[in-house]
Amino acid sequence: MRCLKLLGTRWKVASKNCPNCAAPYDVSLNKCPYCGTSYFDMSCIDIDSFEPFYLKLKKGNNTYVSKVIIGDSYITFNTDRQYAKDKHNYPLVMIEKNHMDIDLHFESVT
Repeated sequence: MRCLKLLGTRWKVASKNCPNCAAPYDVSLNKCPYCGTSYFDMSCIDIDSFEPFYLKLKKGNNTYVSKVIIGDSYITFNTDRQYAKDKHNYPLVMIEKNHMDIDLHFESVT
């Protein structure tokens, strides 16, 4: 597993295990064979690169292939902090929730 360290927090960037149940998965499948969680492994695409690649999508019974680049996109890492408090409003424990916001834009090229 590769991790990115940000503000002292470990962020999961890529792994070969299901993000839900941690079972090993085959990247050619689109669901975990153990728990049924859907996933799509895009670790082979460098989103900072402007190299075109082919994207294959299915809509209904039709399949489309397009040559694309990643346009204006961003990934932000955030940590939400909440405090569990006692009846006197005194903080007992801090609860942190890490999350990533991803906004990818694919632009078709000829």
